Amino acid sequence: MVAIVICSADPVLRRSLEQLLREDPVLTVVGVAHDPAAMLRLIDQNHVDAVLVDTPPREQLVDWRFRHDQAAFMVLVDGADEEDSLDALYAGARAILPRSAEPNEIAAAIKAVIKGLAVLPHELLATLLNGTSAAEELPDGNDEARARLTPRELEVLAAMADGASNKAIARQMGISFHAAKFHVAAILAKLNADSRTEAVMRAAQLGLVML
Repeated sequence: MVAIVICSADPVLRRSLEQLLREDPVLTVVGVAHDPAAMLRLIDQNHVDAVLVDTPPREQLVDWRFRHDQAAFMVLVDGADEEDSLDALYAGARAILPRSAEPNEIAAAIKAVIKGLAVLPHELLATLLNGTSAAEELPDGNDEARARLTPRELEVLAAMADGASNKAIARQMGISFHAAKFHVAAILAKLNADSRTEAVMRAAQLGLVML
């Protein structure tokens, strides 16, 4: 049996998840929590294999993983919010699922995670592999480099050209430091640059930024 804890501030979602998971004979819901404090008490008091938690702050997720590394944390996020998904991934989530996931998808994800697998939306996998997603890709044009950079990466590139650090880019764009760092790394890879300075110089030569 797989022991599960559910945590969500949304009472409708809590009830829906609990009902769904209790219907699966392989899964056992050992507790349902409405806030992180109650969730941590459940983990402390029970053997827990996986925790299904609704949109947790990144800092809290990092702390929970260090305190309870025996449990696999699975995070529900708003499906369209790529930044939240990246934050959860960098914080150590073993699975990232949209809040709109179908019941069979959630159950399958739990079983996959328990077997040591990671579960990610395919759009996020494309971002991790290529630094872009099909939805964000710009149309092909005369400039191949411009076509490879996403709109968000072009924004980050402009900030890099202004001399902004990763922390400054994160504040300026309202994203996490790790997301900013990820975008900078993707830009360097796409422009075949070994440093931020080289990336900015190549971008200037290609007409992507003005110095």
